[in-house]
Amino acid sequence: MSAPATHRKPLGTRRALHKRVTLDGADYDICLPTLGEKLDVLSASRAAGELSEGRQPVDEAAGMMMMARIAVCCVYFPGTATRVFTEADVAAVKNEPWLEDVQNELAAAFAGPTLETAKGNSEATAS
Repeated sequence: MSAPATHRKPLGTRRALHKRVTLDGADYDICLPTLGEKLDVLSASRAAGELSEGRQPVDEAAGMMMMARIAVCCVYFPGTATRVFTEADVAAVKNEPWLEDVQNELAAAFAGPTLETAKGNSEATAS
C-alpha cells in the first residue's frame, strides 16, 4: 500500500539572491523581490504621500523612506525564505547607518536585472 499523495502550496518560497552583504558583523541576503512585492512597496509609498505622479520621491525624506521599504522587502536571513524585517520596522530601518552603505545594492535588486545582465555572456566566442 502506498502513502497518500501530499500536496503543498508553493507559498513562502525563497527569492532569487541578488547579493550577500555583511551588516553590523553578520551576513544577510539581498534578494530580488517579486512583482507583487514591488507593487506593495510602491503602494505603501504612494499611500504615505511619498511618491509624485511620476513615481519619484517627493523629497529626500521620502526617498529614505522608500529605501527603507525596499530594505524591509529585500533583506533576508542567509539562505532562507525568511525576511529580517517586517513593515512595522520601516521607520527604524530608515535610521540605520548601514542603509546608506547598501542602498545601491537594494536599488539594483528592486529594479531587477538589466538587459545586459540578463543576457549574460550569450555572445558567440571565437574558437
